[in-house]
Amino acid sequence: MSPTADYDLLSTVRRDAQLLGVSWNTDAHAGTPSPYLLLAYHCDRLVEAATIHKWSIPANLTLSGLEDLCNYASRTGVQGSQARMGDSCRIRILLSRTGALSVTASPTAPLPLPDPMVASLWLPSYSDREPPYFGLQPLVVHVDTVPTPSDVFTRTKTTRRDHYMAARARFNIPPPPTTSLLEVLLYNEDEDVTETSIRNIAFVRGSPPCWVTPSASTGCLPGVVRRWLLEQGRVREAGEGEMKRSDILDGEYVLTFNGVEGCRMGRIRLAQ
Repeated sequence: MSPTADYDLLSTVRRDAQLLGVSWNTDAHAGTPSPYLLLAYHCDRLVEAATIHKWSIPANLTLSGLEDLCNYASRTGVQGSQARMGDSCRIRILLSRTGALSVTASPTAPLPLPDPMVASLWLPSYSDREPPYFGLQPLVVHVDTVPTPSDVFTRTKTTRRDHYMAARARFNIPPPPTTSLLEVLLYNEDEDVTETSIRNIAFVRGSPPCWVTPSASTGCLPGVVRRWLLEQGRVREAGEGEMKRSDILDGEYVLTFNGVEGCRMGRIRLAQ
């Protein structure tokens, strides 16, 4: 963490050899096959966040510079150990106020399916008993009991994550990187749905129905997979006031997504 601030900017990237054969990931990497999930989008987001925080942008915060750092981290293993990565790892990128980049890697399970976005192609109805198998067990998504006010620390990803950890603690969900089948859905002070504690989210809404994700104006994190799904037309962004806490239905399926898992199904469980 930076000595001149109590937080760093953060992005977490998946590395998986299976991604080398995924055409849309190649397209997103300037046409070159890459084992990193949407790495160019992570680079863009870090630059944008640094601009928002009025921090220095280092010269090596480019796609090629970030790729070099990620390659080194994945070769050398977890910081402070001799462990080496296999074909799959999660890479944590930190950017300090002074413009220093720090990249470390840790092992993670391989992608269960070669295409981590395939779940976004399924559109459920409320009567569906269970989704098709997309490689990951669906999450149980609780709705938080108190609002999480929107600010610069919800709009940008940083190491200051107390608000997310507090929401998880209210439902006894362990902090990452411990895995859990439980998630918690957040909403802001205006009761606009925003995101979950570590994932963006989309609901089936509209006529004709489609996946709809909360607007960036709610203060949600503009995640890298969220951006890709919007660009591909697989989700649309909600209009102002379209997605309120009171609109959430018990048992409805949701689509969750982040830069490590890709897309994953979940199901809302309201308090009884």
